[in-house]
Amino acid sequence: MTSRTPTRPVSVATRAGDRLTERDAEVLRLLAEHQVLTVGQLAVALFPDVRKCRSRVAVLRALGLVETFRPPLQRGSSQAHCVATTRTLDLLSADVGGTRQRRRSACEATSIALRPDLRHLRGVNEVFCQLLGHARRTPGATLETWRSERNTARALGTRLRPDGFGRWRQDDAWCEFFLEYDTGTEPHARLLAKLTGYADLAESAGVSCPVLFWLPNAHRESHLHRLLADHPPCVPVATTHGDPSRTHPAGSIWRPAWSPTVRLPLVSLGASAARRLDVPQSSHILL
Repeated sequence: MTSRTPTRPVSVATRAGDRLTERDAEVLRLLAEHQVLTVGQLAVALFPDVRKCRSRVAVLRALGLVETFRPPLQRGSSQAHCVATTRTLDLLSADVGGTRQRRRSACEATSIALRPDLRHLRGVNEVFCQLLGHARRTPGATLETWRSERNTARALGTRLRPDGFGRWRQDDAWCEFFLEYDTGTEPHARLLAKLTGYADLAESAGVSCPVLFWLPNAHRESHLHRLLADHPPCVPVATTHGDPSRTHPAGSIWRPAWSPTVRLPLVSLGASAARRLDVPQSSHILL
């Protein structure tokens, strides 16, 4: 692998290809797909420490490939948030955001900084970055698929808009899942209403991956489970709560609605849900 330390000063005249490492390329692909990641999230997902991550982000900024910002109107300090620039999106061969015009507007750091749902987007991405970090440190574990909300919705071709789709594997066990990241702003009835779309999708696709609700606190999780007990869903549902940066998504934290007295690791949810439905575990045909 090439050295990750520049051998000459970086300037706007420097060709990006001369400066990039394989890990830099992965940083840019993640930013292009998932719109915004903090330095801390990138460090967890791809780097041995935050210091090394900051160093590489500085290089990418100097090359005009990444913009950074700190969210406004927050007390105290906040992490630098990273966004792919138009130059990066032009360099990537994959179309990650539809038309060229939409891709250009999506990469503006200012517009993302002012998004009212920035905290929600950051929380969704935290879950998946924690999985990437765990896979990097754990032999046999891998996040095989991570689709953003917009690309998941495009692949499904429905009005359903999951916050993300993932395929997590540890050795021979695996689990595909849709993620619904809840910040506590929606009524519980709206959370339950989303399950109708997932049930329609499961029927049309012939498979049913678990729908995972990440909730902000234990009280909200308990309330949701009481509603699920009164209105049993037609699709497998599991929940957890807390800060994903402190509550590891791969661990035994998931409370399935079909067995609410236990907590299962993420990788076990796929097979457990299939047994509950009495169907073979199979990959989603659309994803």
